[in-house]
Amino acid sequence: MTAVGLAITAPADGAVLVGPAPVDLVGRVDPLPPALAGVALYYRWYAGAHPGAEDHCSLNETALGDPAQPYTVLLPVGTQPLTLAAADQPGQDKAAQNATRNGGVAGGAGGPAACVVHVLRAVRGVPTAGGTLSRGSPQLSAGGSMHWAEPGYQATNRLRYRWRFDPNPADGRRSGDLAPPADALVPDATGTMLVYTGSLPALDLGGYTMRLRVEDVRDAVVGDEAAVAIQVVA
Repeated sequence: MTAVGLAITAPADGAVLVGPAPVDLVGRVDPLPPALAGVALYYRWYAGAHPGAEDHCSLNETALGDPAQPYTVLLPVGTQPLTLAAADQPGQDKAAQNATRNGGVAGGAGGPAACVVHVLRAVRGVPTAGGTLSRGSPQLSAGGSMHWAEPGYQATNRLRYRWRFDPNPADGRRSGDLAPPADALVPDATGTMLVYTGSLPALDLGGYTMRLRVEDVRDAVVGDEAAVAIQVVA
């Protein structure tokens, strides 16, 4: 096997990416060795929080011909390594993997070429707009990484989830804040949402504006927020 030298040039390792804006993924290919002269190479991007499917786990289903051309994508929510891979096969199924004879990777979670990014995006789950939140058996959910509950993930996690409840209308009823610890959030079966079923702050019944905020644990000023009108019920 002949190795292909690669590097990720954007985004930078440690980048904090806020909000729903797409991100440009850009890579670089080192000068190819003579053994690869005339060999077609194909490139794929991978994100650690992307659920994917068996044999189809890259961000780009169709392989790219040049990683230096920005690949624009809405990255999944969460702290995650990015990886750029090259292969001499255009497919990504098991047969293509077994047939690969030349290739390389860059990025990942460790080593001098690591590329770990932190995507802060407030993706509301339940309750939905106009929905209800029970004080007796509450359930809240928000978009998050399928790896959230893994110790290795929490060692590098930069996301904190916070919910704010303000009465709507503002009629003297109680407001409340909720910032559950990481272990109180559990990934759902889809691997795309984090679910909270613990206790709520002291709230009254009636209409509320609920604000979900996903913020940087190192700098709470940095974050993304989404609001929705709900009803708090018994």
